[in-house]
Amino acid sequence: MIQNFDFNVGGKAERFCASLAEDGSRRVLISYADTAKTLVILDAAGLLGALKAELEEPDRLIAQAIRKAQSEGLIERAIATGAIQEASL
Repeated sequence: MIQNFDFNVGGKAERFCASLAEDGSRRVLISYADTAKTLVILDAAGLLGALKAELEEPDRLIAQAIRKAQSEGLIERAIATGAIQEASL
């Protein structure tokens, strides 16, 4: 499942996408919509994260990951530093 979204970075609206990792892990990957360059990885690690990932609908889990990445500035930091940002979900 992939969810596209717009986000304002440095005064410019950019298009991104978020998807569940294809390897079966409980991770959400955020990248530019037009490339495969990963910017943010949010991992549902630990007991609570694993439980949440198991019980949540995939679209809700992705939406929560997008909100967290936006509110914590993870997307901007990834673009500014060029390094993938990792956080728990």
